[in-house]
Amino acid sequence: MNTLPTKWCIEATEENFAELYPWWRANASESWKSFSIGHTLMSSHRDGSCHYANRIEICRMYNPEHQPITIEQFRQITNPTQNPMTKPIQISRKLLKEYYEASTREQKAYLAEHFKLDGTTTDEAIRVLHDMACNIWKPRIKKNHPDCFPEESKHFDFSGHVEKNGYVSVIPEDAAESLGLNHNFIRVRHSPKNEKTHCRSFYLDSDYNWELVQDGTEDGDVVIMALIPTKK
Repeated sequence: MNTLPTKWCIEATEENFAELYPWWRANASESWKSFSIGHTLMSSHRDGSCHYANRIEICRMYNPEHQPITIEQFRQITNPTQNPMTKPIQISRKLLKEYYEASTREQKAYLAEHFKLDGTTTDEAIRVLHDMACNIWKPRIKKNHPDCFPEESKHFDFSGHVEKNGYVSVIPEDAAESLGLNHNFIRVRHSPKNEKTHCRSFYLDSDYNWELVQDGTEDGDVVIMALIPTKK
């Protein structure tokens, strides 16, 4: 029996892009916005992008541990199942035509796969189309289908900037040194056991005392928060 590889790669084509893109969007760090036909989807990548922005031959030159797979193997590995939160919806044919005429090659491939000619689709397909869209079309799609989008979290996601050692300095090392501070004096907090702080907060170096104070302008119109580090 053939064993499916744990580290794999597959080049995105017009024929398979509609299947590859949702997996990439669900698994790549949110800081990565672009995955296109001609790129190579990867099971993992050290920068969190889950892809290599070139054809598969070039990808394997720099990532020889990733084995090429077929679309059938991709289906077996990822075993896509319908999201229980996914529900069928129908949009107007006029709106579907508008989306298609404004779409890129990759977006056309996705529309052809996930939208029927009568406008039948799913709320998940609308969300993926939104993620694929440019900054001009993102708000239009969200405005056209407000029920397809859950309330957005107000937290920031810094996970795409966390290194293998579990943190990343917020301030460049040379800048920190010019301030007379340790280069890791402020870092992204990496604490998987604490959902409240994990990859959405900052860790302050314990080598210093920290004080958070309110400050304001002379006329008192604006109040800001200021963080004061002092030596121990």
